Amino acid sequence: MLSNPFKKIKFVSLLFIYIFIPLTPLRANYSNDYLEIDMLVLRCYKDIKSCKEALFKTNEYQKNAAKNKKFSCQTRLLGLEANLVMAMNSNFKRKDAKSIIYYIKKYC
Repeated sequence: MLSNPFKKIKFVSLLFIYIFIPLTPLRANYSNDYLEIDMLVLRCYKDIKSCKEALFKTNEYQKNAAKNKKFSCQTRLLGLEANLVMAMNSNFKRKDAKSIIYYIKKYC
C-alpha cells in the first residue's frame, strides 16, 4: 500500500493528529462544566430562588454521566442534587456542598 517510509510516517502522523486533536476541546468543556456547576451552587446558597436552575443543570450533568457510564461522577452529582434540594428548603449545608464539588471536580 505505502511503500515509501516517509509516506508511512506522514500517514501515521496525520492519522494521529486527526484522532487526538478533536479531544482537546472536550477536555476544556468538562472544565467549563465544573466551573458552571460551582457558580450555580454558589448562587443558590446566596439566593434560594436560583436553586431551581442549579438543580436542573446538575440533573442534566448527572444524566450525561450515567449515559457515559461515569458512575462515580454520577454519584457525586446525585449527592449535590440532594444538597441543593435541602438548600431550597432552607437547610443549608455549605460545607457539604464544597466537599461534594471538590469530588465532582476530581471524578468528573
